Amino acid sequence: MSAFESFEDVSYPPRLPHDFPDLGGVPQNPSQGFPFSRRVSINHLTTLRCQLPRDLDLYTQLGVGAIGLNWRKLNEYGLRRSLKRIRKSPLAVSSVGWISGFTGQYGHRLKDTLLEARKMIRVAGVLRAPVIPVITGPRAGHIRSHAARLIGDSLRDLAPLASIYGVRLALQPMHPIYRKNWTFLNSVDQTLEILDRVDHPHVMMSFGMSHLIDQPGVMDRLSDLVPRIAIVGLSDRSGELSSENDGLIPGTGDLPIRDAIATLEQAGYTGWYEIEVWSPDLWKLQPHDLIQGCLLAKDRLAASLAPLA
Repeated sequence: MSAFESFEDVSYPPRLPHDFPDLGGVPQNPSQGFPFSRRVSINHLTTLRCQLPRDLDLYTQLGVGAIGLNWRKLNEYGLRRSLKRIRKSPLAVSSVGWISGFTGQYGHRLKDTLLEARKMIRVAGVLRAPVIPVITGPRAGHIRSHAARLIGDSLRDLAPLASIYGVRLALQPMHPIYRKNWTFLNSVDQTLEILDRVDHPHVMMSFGMSHLIDQPGVMDRLSDLVPRIAIVGLSDRSGELSSENDGLIPGTGDLPIRDAIATLEQAGYTGWYEIEVWSPDLWKLQPHDLIQGCLLAKDRLAASLAPLA
């Protein structure tokens, strides 16, 4: 889930912002006041079969305004080459992620996970990406209280550096089907418990629609959660998940995504919405067609929200 390697172009300890190279044409991320339609990005795991250059070219050609970046995909292409290509792109970057491996399930030492996380924070700062999602890893033999303490201590350790670079670490709870391989956080309350323990403004949560929106009571609490949400993941599904890769393009399943977005907007949410769909069936499509489908979904959602503006 994380690539633990040595990258010559990412120094450690990280350099402070005034030491950054000239960032050239890297766009700023949207500020408060931008409408929903201009705050929707596509994570390039949605176009899994493409390498980074193809992602950047297609997204730009088809009018996608921003891209969510996957750390593994960046490293598969080469981190140095990836940064150069992204800096030349007109796309904004909505997120870089994800940080994982805290519980040691896949043989990752915590020391290596934190080292990788610091590198990722610096890269996110260079690219002016406002968010890094954080996926805890499964419990891996830890009792829940110890696993939660381990995550809280790690986030508390990383938070000052994230603050320096203007990056929010977004703890991501996931549907219970992901419990075995991805995370022991499967509800809003479990996530808030750790956020309260860390108590840092640069440690927030990632709210994935397909993971959380139909859990009991979540829609009723959504307005109150807005101050804790750093990014919203847009993916749909029909009924209960039967596998980890049953995602649908937003608006093509049966989740109340439009109503949830309306609630978030009315409650003052101003961050990114990131379309990220994991589906072998959709990954078989031509990337051009898949991106067009995502953009059509965005336009339909934006049109349905227009009366609320």
